[in-house]
Amino acid sequence: MELNSRWLKRFPEGQGAFDALLAHYNEPHRAYHNLEHIRHCLALFDEVKAQLDDPDAIELALWFHDVIYDPKAGDNEAQSALWAKACLAKLGEEEALGDKVAALVQLTAHPAAAQSPDEGLLLDIDLAILGAAPAAFERYEQQIRQEYRHVPSLLYKVGRSKVLKSIARAPRLYHSEVFYQRFEKQARANLAKAIKRSWQ
Repeated sequence: MELNSRWLKRFPEGQGAFDALLAHYNEPHRAYHNLEHIRHCLALFDEVKAQLDDPDAIELALWFHDVIYDPKAGDNEAQSALWAKACLAKLGEEEALGDKVAALVQLTAHPAAAQSPDEGLLLDIDLAILGAAPAAFERYEQQIRQEYRHVPSLLYKVGRSKVLKSIARAPRLYHSEVFYQRFEKQARANLAKAIKRSWQ
């Protein structure tokens, strides 16, 4: 389903909110954290929707989780959570839903392990790119580098290597069994190759 139609199916009076969302995801400094990422996330969501206890909250969290994205900032998820909560309030949604979606958005900063199967699937969807086919993963790495083009090459290599090593240290990259079986092996291979390449 086309993104605008999908949004309006959930929010029939939400064209203005969608346009605002679109403006953020179409910002020129975004190479990866854009509408294509959201489209990919929602496609994966549709595959596992039946497994979720609260699919509405998870889908909304996916819509909003990167709405604020400044590579120079360290609080993108927190700002995205605030934006999501304000947007849902304007759309007439219950405060409880806004609070839940905001908390889920903040979780995509990946600060800690998921506390529920729903949270696990949300995080797995966001990081599915790590287990993509090698060519797609390489494109992702190039897109992230483009978003951090303000960082000098050597500093970027050091920083990116730290990020990738931190991810790779996790005993398990994917929380859910379905994502683990589908992506874990390839993600490990992709990360190992990227870490090695970061110092070449």
